[in-house]
Amino acid sequence: MFESSHSYEVLAFLGSVLVFGVWEKLRPARPVDRLVALKTDVLSFLLALCLNRVCTHAVQSVISTTVPGFALAALHSIQSWPSVWKVLVALITVDFVLYWVHRAQHRWMWLWRTHAWHHSATELYWFSGFRTSFLHSLIYNVPQAALPMLVFQLTPLEAGTAYAIGVLVQFWEHTNVSVDIGPLARILVTPKYHRIHHAADEPRGKNLAPIFCVWDRLFGTYVDPETMPEDFPVGLGAPIGRTEMPRMLLGV
Repeated sequence: MFESSHSYEVLAFLGSVLVFGVWEKLRPARPVDRLVALKTDVLSFLLALCLNRVCTHAVQSVISTTVPGFALAALHSIQSWPSVWKVLVALITVDFVLYWVHRAQHRWMWLWRTHAWHHSATELYWFSGFRTSFLHSLIYNVPQAALPMLVFQLTPLEAGTAYAIGVLVQFWEHTNVSVDIGPLARILVTPKYHRIHHAADEPRGKNLAPIFCVWDRLFGTYVDPETMPEDFPVGLGAPIGRTEMPRMLLGV
């Protein structure tokens, strides 16, 4: 199923590179030097991409060989929903799970170590969102692969659509654009909203939601973007030594 959706994934990624690359040129939110850490970002992206493929195949293999038939049969009614509802509910479900995973990463030091590399970026633009450690990518890819496959049993087109939306969000929330989406900002994460999450100083551990900001509003981790200055610094707030980079890239 996921193997045949690979072409949708490639098209979604290439299309997003073009759209957000041009958009950042036309409506930048901040001055950004993309060359500062380009090599590092490329390395992180390739690592995350490889792990995504490995994890997806591993989860697919485990589920097909270990999940009992009665468990899959119990989910048949969900799997027979129209495609639009399946994709939407799958996105909401995965987003809810990842909100709590993300929150745990900011609460417990042993999980923070898997996430710190993502916050090491001092220049936020569309590519910096892919700066994730090995263990960070592994932790996130399990629910991202298992839930759509096991619970919703998405078809290749449905899985490709869900992945395309996920890629779009990854670009969208980290992109360096100035944009106002009006009332939708009460539901959806925006670049300005997520930029607060990357603040080098306070508030830290806030605005954790990947797609739907309602989780932050419901569970007390919301910070209004309008209360923050436009030029607050992002990153970890301290330089990273070369000897620390391999450990942070692994997430240990």
